[in-house]
Amino acid sequence: MSDHKAGDDPTRTWYQQGDVTIKPVAAVPSGASPLGGRVLAEGEATGHKHLAEAEDVLLFMHEGALYMRVPSGTRVVHEEHHALDIPPGDYLVGQVREYDHFAEETRPVYD
Repeated sequence: MSDHKAGDDPTRTWYQQGDVTIKPVAAVPSGASPLGGRVLAEGEATGHKHLAEAEDVLLFMHEGALYMRVPSGTRVVHEEHHALDIPPGDYLVGQVREYDHFAEETRPVYD
């Protein structure tokens, strides 16, 4: 899926690959806990993964949110989606949510 842009400001560019969103942030929050690995999300039914390819990518967890530090750029790959080229920076990794008007609730969208 293509990236989404807000105007011509490159700091406002965010990315979506299937049900995963990658949004730039000024910095990973202080006190965030480092995680091992480079898997941004894993499919519950298929086991397919959204994976950052660059070995220098770091993942962090802070207050239930996943953050990614990309020192030198990376590609995010998935078996069913086009690869995304992510420039250096810090990012908040999220999941697309949908609103069910009948149940009056939001729920995650799964790939």
